[in-house]
Amino acid sequence: ANDVSMIQMADVGIGICGQEGRQAVMASDFAMGQFRFLVPLLLVHGHWNYQRMGYMLLYNYYRNAVFVLVLF
Repeated sequence: ANDVSMIQMADVGIGICGQEGRQAVMASDFAMGQFRFLVPLLLVHGHWNYQRMGYMLLYNYYRNAVFVLVLF
């Protein structure tokens, strides 16, 4: 119950269901049953974020290149 304010202040909150109650789970963005599920969650979402950032960087690069080429 003492983690609720910390979870609410975080950008992404992860609550673990346990015997302490459901307050942390209700305040979190992601809920999981056991702590060992945290690693796959981070690996999957981290990989997806890495891919999306790569696509966004390429998009910005080519968009700016087109803007510059249009001027000449």
